[in-house]
Amino acid sequence: MSEKKIVVVGVGNILLSDEGLGVKAVQELEKRGVPENVSLYDAGTSLHLVMSSFEGYDKMIIVDAIQGGSAPGSIYRFTLKQLEEGQAPKLNYMFSLHEIDVPRTLALEKLVSRLPEEVVFLGMEPEKVEPGLDLSPTVQEKLEDLIALIEKEFS
Repeated sequence: MSEKKIVVVGVGNILLSDEGLGVKAVQELEKRGVPENVSLYDAGTSLHLVMSSFEGYDKMIIVDAIQGGSAPGSIYRFTLKQLEEGQAPKLNYMFSLHEIDVPRTLALEKLVSRLPEEVVFLGMEPEKVEPGLDLSPTVQEKLEDLIALIEKEFS
């Protein structure tokens, strides 16, 4: 059996500080390098426009800022199945300020194409979502933990 084809998709707006953490995580992984079976993708705020690019992957890892009401820097992990079945953490506002939120994008995409068999969400509670290019100190400090969790998903 061949290795799973995995895509890591960073979502977010890098102009709004912590809202860009998904994109910044993917940029950091790009610097470090990833296994051959892993592709990295910066979707910015337009995941809905690029979803068809992910057909043919076995696993998709979506990395984004997630407002779930926990302390800033808290890390979340759940699957699309858990989200659909209401077993994901109770989220106040999911995947913040994108044109169409991520769960709605995936629901629409399932109607027209084949999503990867496994869809995993990894995200972090933002501290500040306001104009600025830098992550808040809290989120920056926890970014390494988030990247380590992303890398664990490769095996």
